[in-house]
Amino acid sequence: MRKAVTTAIATLSVMAASEASAGGRPTTALDPQFVTMSEITTPIFGESRIEGALSVTLVLEASSADVAGALRGRMPELRATALTAALEFSRLYASGYTPVDAARLSADLNAAMKRAHPGIARVLIVKINAVPA
Repeated sequence: MRKAVTTAIATLSVMAASEASAGGRPTTALDPQFVTMSEITTPIFGESRIEGALSVTLVLEASSADVAGALRGRMPELRATALTAALEFSRLYASGYTPVDAARLSADLNAAMKRAHPGIARVLIVKINAVPA
């Protein structure tokens, strides 16, 4: 587990560093396989009102560069799938007053996104937060 986290952090650090030098577009050797999604924000529902907001930024790892191109072409559909999964998670498990269960959200997002497109190898959560209203 620790090795996977270290690998993910190293990969994201390289992507972030190269993004700054490329004017906003990552240029790592792994770049063709990664597709960045813009931030998704969903409300956190309480018993009778909206209690906060859950925000998540995702990167899709494709099984190949060709699949990544196909994913970019289907971004509206993939965003809708990710939004639906994040909304369901925020409805059931999120609170603006407790840490986000990132492992559960990751599992939910991976399952939903892989159903939407089998070429997605995994969904990486690169930024997540929940804030009270």
